[in-house]
Amino acid sequence: MQLLRLRRRIDLARRGHQLLQDRLDGLLQNFFRLKDDYLQLHARLEPELTKIFLTTVMGSALSHPKAFDPANQKKAQAEVAKTQTNIMGVKTVQWQLKQEGDPSYNELVATGELMAAAGQFSQRLPELVRLAGLSQTLKAVASQIIETRRRVNALEYILIPELARNVKLIKIKLAELERSTKVVLIKLGE
Repeated sequence: MQLLRLRRRIDLARRGHQLLQDRLDGLLQNFFRLKDDYLQLHARLEPELTKIFLTTVMGSALSHPKAFDPANQKKAQAEVAKTQTNIMGVKTVQWQLKQEGDPSYNELVATGELMAAAGQFSQRLPELVRLAGLSQTLKAVASQIIETRRRVNALEYILIPELARNVKLIKIKLAELERSTKVVLIKLGE
């Protein structure tokens, strides 16, 4: 009976291993797709943001200190909407920025460079929010890949070989009992 139970457990472990391996493959495919999206967006935004920040530094250095007073600034309205998605069982959140208006400074105390940099940054802000969402999604998928890989390896290298070894020991023990029973029957038959 123990042998039958062990054989069922081995079959179940092998099916579970195959399912986890398929899930791992799907997670890896999604991870590489997300990674490519992230790297493309990052590569596009980095030089633009560097230029914007340099312009901001130059513009703020040339602007009057009153330009940074909140009373002299026009603020934009922004709202972040989040949507939950499911990637192979991993719950992720994607953010989307909805923005009304552009932030600006009082033209009397701020330079044109500072105002232009604020407008350019405001235009890039939705992409930055998307980049942050992609980063969080990549982290969540990567941690799930690590966890799934551990489970696959535990099944493949620990549980299944241990069960197979136990089946082999039970078969050896049963064969030994069968031989001893035959010997007893032969001696009784004499």
